[in-house]
Order: sequence, then structure tokens, then C-alpha cells
Amino acid sequence: MAQGVIIETFHPTYAYRAADITPVATATDVLALVGAAGKCIRITKIGISGSATAAALLDIYITKRTASNTGGTSTSPIATKYDSLDPTASATLMLYTANASALGSGTGLEGDKIFLPAQATPASEPSHWMVDYTGIEAKCPMLRNANESISINLAGQTLPVGTSLYLYIEWTEEAGV
Repeated sequence: MAQGVIIETFHPTYAYRAADITPVATATDVLALVGAAGKCIRITKIGISGSATAAALLDIYITKRTASNTGGTSTSPIATKYDSLDPTASATLMLYTANASALGSGTGLEGDKIFLPAQATPASEPSHWMVDYTGIEAKCPMLRNANESISINLAGQTLPVGTSLYLYIEWTEEAGV
């Protein structure tokens, strides 16, 4: 019987989890990770879950942008270092509280529907949608400059009343190539 192998990366690794986020009613990008000059940012995991006042389905998209969003209002939350000896993350997080006035050009990387259970009387578990790029035989999505980003996007759809989301992203950083 094969034994499990633990593979540890020696690249600085970071994560961010946003809890109980109430996006704007017709949200586009809700969370973006923006690359940094001189760094190669490898996205290793990205995910979303949540609930609403009444049970509902929500379309979600992961978009890789090659040009920056403009306008809108966002905060810049701090990433958690997996190792306290790692430097501060070079990539920038943008948690949108008002839609960008113009989304940067990009293409869809992933898309799906998630189930949001009713908050007060959930009849079932919420969907915990997560993509783990570490176990595939292909490259992880990468950001190679400050104009590139990866976003959790809700495509401007009308959100169910009382939508509350959990957003997650994990990445590594190394000198750019």
C-alpha cells in the first residue's frame, strides 16, 4: 500500500478568507488578487460559499484579467502568511464594496453554480465550491505583473436577498521570470 507523501513548497505562501461578505446587489468582481511587478504569483486554491435569506442558486465565475479594473470602491485586506518568516505579500487583495466602473479585459477561467441555503432554517448544507490547482498536472494560474489579476466575479446578476458570502484564495510568490 502506498504511503502519502507530503510535499512542502519553499515559496512564500499566503491566503485570505473573507467572511460574511454582503456584495452589492448586482456585483461583478467581489474579490481580486492583483499581481506585482517582478513577481510570479501562483494561485493554488480559490473558493466560495454562502447563504441567503431564502434558498437560492448563484452563478459564480473565476476570471483572469490581463488589464486592471478601474474605479469602484474596494478595501485592501491583509493576507495571512503561512510562515511568519515569509515577507509581506507582494500581490494586492481588493475586496470590492462598490463595483468597478470598468472591468479590465480578461477571460473566464472557471464557472459554476453554487447553492445558497436559507440562513434561518437551512434545509441542507451550502455548496462549498473550491478549485485546488495543486493536484493537477498543469500549471497553476499565474499573475506575472501588476496589470494581471484573478477575480471572483458574479457577472452583475441580481443577487438573492440577504446574500452572505465566504471567499477564499491561496497563492505562492516567487521572483518573476
